[in-house]
Amino acid sequence: MGTHHTRSLWGLAALTAGALAVFHGSRRSRLPSWQGRVVLITGGARGLGFALARCFADRGAIVWLAARHGDQLDRAVDRLRLPGAEIHAYVVDVRDREAVESLVAAVVARHGRLDAVVNNAGVITAMPFDNAELSDFAESLDTHFWGPLHVIRAALPWLRRQPISHIINVSSIGGRVGVPHLAPYCAGKFALAGLSEVLRAELAGDGVWVTLATPGLMRTGSVGNVRVRGDHVAEARWFAALSATPLTSQHAMRAAGEIVMAAGRRRAVVMPGWQARLQHAANTLAPELTAAGLQAVSRRVLPNAVPGPSPSRAVSDLDLGWAAPLVSAVTARAYNQPVPSAS
Repeated sequence: MGTHHTRSLWGLAALTAGALAVFHGSRRSRLPSWQGRVVLITGGARGLGFALARCFADRGAIVWLAARHGDQLDRAVDRLRLPGAEIHAYVVDVRDREAVESLVAAVVARHGRLDAVVNNAGVITAMPFDNAELSDFAESLDTHFWGPLHVIRAALPWLRRQPISHIINVSSIGGRVGVPHLAPYCAGKFALAGLSEVLRAELAGDGVWVTLATPGLMRTGSVGNVRVRGDHVAEARWFAALSATPLTSQHAMRAAGEIVMAAGRRRAVVMPGWQARLQHAANTLAPELTAAGLQAVSRRVLPNAVPGPSPSRAVSDLDLGWAAPLVSAVTARAYNQPVPSAS
């Protein structure tokens, strides 16, 4: 290797190290405060969205909650409106582009600014691929991809007016690793992850920082809202069990705190929960072994497909049997989930 070539390599290495040092130093030195900043959260009435709203409100942000159900929004606002907190609500379906544009217009009309959007609205339908309907894929893509895209396009002119602004896209570990029986969900979440990476590269120059959150299963009490096809009871039971234990799921408020902190630090990706990090690491370092493991789970653990069309049913309408004791009504109430009244 020639002297000139060696010097060039050393120069490139020094330049790279210097650039990384400047990047990390500047990122740490100017962490933004959320005090008085306007944050819009879709899917903010319950679950992780509700937890994120609490985290932002605790840090002094002006929080707007957007969701489809007015009664849940009203209850969320009542519970979040502690002394010093400013909380607003807006009924919207993020799949409706014009409705999203009206939402953003209402926020800006009230405050004259918009500092951050959190694309958190989501739906889950669990089933074997053979029992999935095209409508399941359409609903997932409409909610997890088109919905965030509508929000981003409507909000971006206002986000660009701020010296520093944020887009936080809540995908899932299911947007990084394909999970058996969650094909429609993963399709939508993978699409959102890809969009986030592109936007991160293109918008950073405008001071708009994109953070992609890819948490694993969380204990939010939302399992009753999940819809299943195929062997309904068996699907409901395995999903309820996996989403309710500390070994297989994570504390939602802790995940929300990690996401808010990562956005403040302008991180590209945050992956709350050791379960999600372990699954992602295994898939990255040993993809063939991970694929074999997921194949074994699909064949030997998860329910088989049923013949013919299968209607979609809510987990809350099914007998959870042995999994029922794992599902906590206390957790559901903590995250503003509807809890069935005792009969």
